[in-house]
Amino acid sequence: MSLTRLIKDVLRKPESIPTPGAIFYNATVSKVLRKPEAKIANDIVTKMGKGTIVDLGSGTGYLSIEIAKKAPSLRVYGMDLSRQMVKIARRHARGVDNAQFVFGDAARLPFKDNSIDLVVSTGASHHWRTPRLVFDECHRVLRIDGEAWIYDGCPEVFHTPADRRKLHKEYGFLIGRLGYRVSTLHGFSREEYQTVIRDMLEQTAFRGNYQMALTDIWMKITLKKRM
Repeated sequence: MSLTRLIKDVLRKPESIPTPGAIFYNATVSKVLRKPEAKIANDIVTKMGKGTIVDLGSGTGYLSIEIAKKAPSLRVYGMDLSRQMVKIARRHARGVDNAQFVFGDAARLPFKDNSIDLVVSTGASHHWRTPRLVFDECHRVLRIDGEAWIYDGCPEVFHTPADRRKLHKEYGFLIGRLGYRVSTLHGFSREEYQTVIRDMLEQTAFRGNYQMALTDIWMKITLKKRM
């Protein structure tokens, strides 16, 4: 087993981030991801004028709050398995009435069937212990023609020096120079997406109704609920 694979396996064991990790995340990682997540928020608001959104693994709340601020007619639920993350996100969301943060497990969503218009998740899927259950739960709660946008790391985004220079210029040192290593540990390779993840999706209710594409600093999986 390679050192990278060993570290990745260790990092995947805790599905929820403990309190010290949540505090560190709020102070550092969440700030690094603000620009890329702001792009996702813009894409969501452009697509949706109204409706209900669930942000899985919402962390300290930036993406959910950004969506809610940009589109007051949207109802946004951020959900995380870390109570400390939820506590911090609720503090950040004071005064944003259409954003609500709840503690919960992505494999057991506390929403009714066919009640959600869009599910989004950024950088969380590599933590899921039972991803097949999460995908099926997303399918259950989505309305017909609703979508799930699942973003996570993929080192091929940073494959060439030109790729790294572009992202360094746009997002700064941490993403441009360290993004490859971080996405190797916190995400999946393109081969894993095309084999392991694809095979898993074929065993879910989204079978045949998904696409994968490298987008900005992420691999984006788009899943659509059909009749």
